[in-house]
Amino acid sequence: MVEIKKLDASFGVEVLGLDLKLETSDTLMKKLTSVLYEHRLLVIRGQEMEPEQYLEFGRQWGTPHPHVLDHARMKGFPELLEVGNVTERAKEDAVRNGAVQWHTDQSYEREPASATMLYCILAPEVGGETQLADQVAAYAALDKKTKAAIDTMVVLHQYGAGPTRSDEQAADPVKTEEQKDNLPVVRHPLVRRHPVTGHRALYGVSGSSFGIEGLVPEEGGALLKRLKEHAISERFVYRHKYSVGDIAIWDTLSTMHSATRIKYATGNADRRLLYRISVKGAPLIHAQAA
Repeated sequence: MVEIKKLDASFGVEVLGLDLKLETSDTLMKKLTSVLYEHRLLVIRGQEMEPEQYLEFGRQWGTPHPHVLDHARMKGFPELLEVGNVTERAKEDAVRNGAVQWHTDQSYEREPASATMLYCILAPEVGGETQLADQVAAYAALDKKTKAAIDTMVVLHQYGAGPTRSDEQAADPVKTEEQKDNLPVVRHPLVRRHPVTGHRALYGVSGSSFGIEGLVPEEGGALLKRLKEHAISERFVYRHKYSVGDIAIWDTLSTMHSATRIKYATGNADRRLLYRISVKGAPLIHAQAA
């Protein structure tokens, strides 16, 4: 029997008793998407899936989008990204820890990701958490004066704009001129209204953001920094400790996230491997109804 329980956090739920190899009905997807949009984070426990099965599940949530860094894509499955500390490319610290900064997936593209999911294949005994921050709650907690000032602001984004804290790391580096050419400056609202729930949320105030239209660089940068520090306050943050078989799905239009720093694996106890899918657009069940 499928059970949905709140996580021990201010947002997010876990799903127990579900086997996605056997059950992916329209009724189930309506329920899962509804729960995700209400709670921002959905952790489906205890899954055993091959990459093609996982990718098929990902397609139910939108159009899987290959990462702009083509060297990071999973061989044979370009829509999947291998995240962790066991692959050959993960020996490079800048690659292995390239997500150790607060960011929003694909905020550096004109059409950003609508959801991201990570499927846990290997989980270290210690560390390896994903940190997530609820940006609906962060926006709601702002005072009226700040909301009025920022509600119509537009933010400039570009991949690799850089972290603003000493405990963060630059994004997984661009390797080719072609990749660089595919990463122009783009514009997104600072406050984004969710297309399904209508909730307002701070959007992309860290990671790829580097300026605000109409403000001089120093002023825009200072405002983004202040909003970021507010947005990642402990009251808004949940740190997910993975178990093998977890599929963690978050609403990227309503959250920010950051990896935690890890070393390259030395044995079974510290191995970390997850398969990432980021999707664009509406879930299939919503697109069919439109």
